[in-house]
Amino acid sequence: MTAPLPPITNIHTIDDVVNAIDGIINWSIAQQSRLGYFAALYKRITIAIRTAVQQHLFQDNPRMERFDVIFASRYFAALNGWFWPAQFPPASKVWQIAFEGALLPEPIIVQQMVAGVNAHIILDLGIAAETVAPGALMPTLQVDFNRVNQVLGSQVNAVLDEIDDLSPVLAELYDYFAKWEMDIINDVLKLTRDIAWDFATKLATHPVFEKPLLIGFQDAKAAALGHIIYKPPFPLPAFIDAVAKQESRDIVHNIKVLDSQAEAFAERAAEVMPKVVG
Repeated sequence: MTAPLPPITNIHTIDDVVNAIDGIINWSIAQQSRLGYFAALYKRITIAIRTAVQQHLFQDNPRMERFDVIFASRYFAALNGWFWPAQFPPASKVWQIAFEGALLPEPIIVQQMVAGVNAHIILDLGIAAETVAPGALMPTLQVDFNRVNQVLGSQVNAVLDEIDDLSPVLAELYDYFAKWEMDIINDVLKLTRDIAWDFATKLATHPVFEKPLLIGFQDAKAAALGHIIYKPPFPLPAFIDAVAKQESRDIVHNIKVLDSQAEAFAERAAEVMPKVVG
């Protein structure tokens, strides 16, 4: 990569978030960076949340737009710290692992995506939740928090269902184990969301001076999971190698396919979202 990602600042609305993600995707295509894989996934999730807000599917829609902006801004802040360490605070440990992993050719597309999801849910989601509903307000967020998680889970499942052309072996396994795989994915997502909610609750119920310690500990736990994602235990490496041998390794093509899926979803999101969140 010859040109760093430009700093991402002045994010105030969900539209700003989507535009910033488009900038990450375009940069990733120009620089042939695997960071575009998670960005394309995240674009789709953000569009889904924006649609839910527009359709007033949350209990407190203005707060959920703020929540989305704060949540996404942590991702952007991590990128700023990674590419511009002299100007911005350093990225968290778990985001550093995700970004370092994007430099490696061996991990498959799903590993790259899951590394970003791990950082953003296990660490960032709880911090964002406590920011918009601090202290005694935390319980008032739980219903909408769970609805956001419905959106996230549905879109992760849908993207995995749509990468068949990029990853033939994964597609065959997906077709064969479809329901079983969905159950596993949903269970994992529920576990990570529960971890995020517990973390948010801890932040909301502990004194301010303890929060940096709690965040540091959560970052360390998420980083440990990040290492496992890129270096999983036996027998998963053999499975990953089998997927990698037939998966498209054309970074630009892969990002464009994933982004086109996000754009296609944007066009039909208004029809899909009531089924997801309602």
